[in-house]
Amino acid sequence: MAYINVAGSNDFTTLVISTATIATTATTGSIVVNGMQKVTLNNGNSVFRWKQLDATSEYAVATPATNQISLDIVIDPDDYYGRSAGTAGTADKRGLFDLSNTKALIYFRLYYSSTNFATGAKYVDGSGYFTGLQPTVSPDSPVWVTPLTIEVAGDFTTGTVA
Repeated sequence: MAYINVAGSNDFTTLVISTATIATTATTGSIVVNGMQKVTLNNGNSVFRWKQLDATSEYAVATPATNQISLDIVIDPDDYYGRSAGTAGTADKRGLFDLSNTKALIYFRLYYSSTNFATGAKYVDGSGYFTGLQPTVSPDSPVWVTPLTIEVAGDFTTGTVA
């Protein structure tokens, strides 16, 4: 049995954010999110159940899933505020805050384990919207940290780097 190890020297979880569909491992114009502390991928399938007077068991049908990615990040100024002023341009120019604030549709690719996007690396991707920015700082945590959630618009898709 093999495990997905994210603690190896070249095996980090990587999240790429773009304002255009991500079709390759190229990251030009994208944000490769720095400072991730915790990542949770939620594929919340649900079921509607009901009982009938003419049956001895419940009935059930699947309902649409609620898909999201939640993470905590240490704020990197370039990732958070972008590399130029304004609300136009690529994700790296706009930054996470502007993409959230303007409710921009973003595209993401979450690599389970690979900093170099090596052949065979597994990922999930899709599109959605940022929610949940809540930057905090304190004497016990003297760097700005924020949760960030990507509410997925539709399904996750999975793939392997060719």
